[in-house]
Amino acid sequence: MRLRIWHKMIIGMAIPSFIALLGVLLSYGYIDDVQKRHGYEQIADNINDHVLEVRQNENYFFHFKNGRFLDKLHKAILDLKNSVNKISSYTVEEIGKEDFALLQDAIRTYPPLINDLYDNYLEETNVTEKVRAEGRKLESFVAEKNRTSELTSSFILHLRLLEKNYMLFRNEKSFNALNSKLTEMKKLTPHCFECNPYIEAIHNLFETYKKSDALVAEIQLTGDRLEEITRRMAQRERQRIGSFLTKTKLLLAAALVLLSTLGPLFVYKTATYIVAPIIRLAEITKKISEGNMTLRAPLREHDETYFLATSFNTMLDKLQLTYNSLERSIELLNEKQAQLVDSEKRASIGLLVAGVAHELNNPLYNISLTVDAMKDELNELTEEKISEYIEDISSQSKRAHDIIDNLLDFARARKSTEMEKQNIVRIVKESFNLVANQMRINNIKLEQDLPDEPLFIKGNHSKLEQILVSIFTNAIQAMKGNGTLRVSLRPDPESNRIVLKISDNGQGIPEEEIRNIFEPFFTTKPVGQGTGLGLSVCRSLVREHNGEIEVESKLGEGTTVTLKFPQYKENA
Repeated sequence: MRLRIWHKMIIGMAIPSFIALLGVLLSYGYIDDVQKRHGYEQIADNINDHVLEVRQNENYFFHFKNGRFLDKLHKAILDLKNSVNKISSYTVEEIGKEDFALLQDAIRTYPPLINDLYDNYLEETNVTEKVRAEGRKLESFVAEKNRTSELTSSFILHLRLLEKNYMLFRNEKSFNALNSKLTEMKKLTPHCFECNPYIEAIHNLFETYKKSDALVAEIQLTGDRLEEITRRMAQRERQRIGSFLTKTKLLLAAALVLLSTLGPLFVYKTATYIVAPIIRLAEITKKISEGNMTLRAPLREHDETYFLATSFNTMLDKLQLTYNSLERSIELLNEKQAQLVDSEKRASIGLLVAGVAHELNNPLYNISLTVDAMKDELNELTEEKISEYIEDISSQSKRAHDIIDNLLDFARARKSTEMEKQNIVRIVKESFNLVANQMRINNIKLEQDLPDEPLFIKGNHSKLEQILVSIFTNAIQAMKGNGTLRVSLRPDPESNRIVLKISDNGQGIPEEEIRNIFEPFFTTKPVGQGTGLGLSVCRSLVREHNGEIEVESKLGEGTTVTLKFPQYKENA
């Protein structure tokens, strides 16, 4: 199959995109179902609200037992019925046809029971009035002393109290108490014909209350069934919503897993298929760069890399011809280049030797002066003086050794790691001592502004000394036998650095040459007096100490070299 690169890229991106799209579509379907089920849940909750309103008016009707609350109850039932009838048949099927059938059956059962209860409440009123009327008659009969002493006024009053309690509480306790009292009255006066109407009225009251209680129980049972049905419908819809949400989460998780695994795999395979010919070209190019000019790119794929490989092979053919023609020219150039290299080597060696001689001249000259002094005072020397001269010679010898080491450091032959806590004030004073003879011979005055307390930096003692001696020497040579060397050393609290300024009033450096003074082999001195390694080495050593070196100069006025070193910290 001849596919272009962009065809391969589209295929590699289309498969993960298809997986993502499939997951989104399925998730959308579940979310749409959730939305529908949420609407069904609201319908079920709305029906439940109407049922609760019916139950509330039902309780009011049970309590007040009048036509006003009967009408409210009928209105609530009608609202419930209308809300159910408005629901479409499709929604009924989705929510549950069986539950709606039970719900409508319960709604149809409700009004007749309510009407029967209301009629019974009216009957209760009549029976209650009949009981009260017969009770008053019985009281009057007993009060006229027409009966035996067994049926007293107190007995009748107690009987009437139990009658009122039963009418008020209508519970089993009040019923039993009243019924027991009636039985007792029958036993006391078994042939009391005047008592029979009252007893009959009480029994009618019992029957009427019993019927009302039965109707109330049946109505409450119907109401409970209504609540149970609506709660069941709402709960079932919530469960379905929860189920859909769970499925959506699982589907999204599966899509994410597929995207995280198959997606990178397809992208990797596609990228590998696209990059393979380019990698082959890169490998061939590498081998050609190593000298194998016979290789050519294979022509396998029929995409854009095919034309790239063809062009590459054509270029190699032409390059091979050019390479063959250049071989002879290179042979001729190698001969001339060898001659130039020898010439450059001799010039470089001459400059390096001159530089080393210049750097070593100062300690060797100091050793010579010390030896001459020992010769002149040989007969008068004390052991203490001899030790002092020997120490000076040893110090200058070590200095010469350090000069060679620093020159090697600049050439990166080696790099010292002996970086320790150093008192820069003491090192400056020791460096003064090393150039003291030169200053005396060249009539150079020294003005120093050094603190009495020590200032510490982290560095290498000999390298710091080499930096200072080199700068002092340059300043002495710049003043040409007469001048003042000024040195100041102060901490800078803002930058947490030690700042050392070294100034001379020599001839200065031209402005156009300032930018080049740190370049290797650049010098402003006459030919034969320096190689230009001094400041270059100094900058290299200063950077090893994480420091900075700056030079300011005005022609005819002098030069100031500023050194800045980080102040030593105990935890550094």
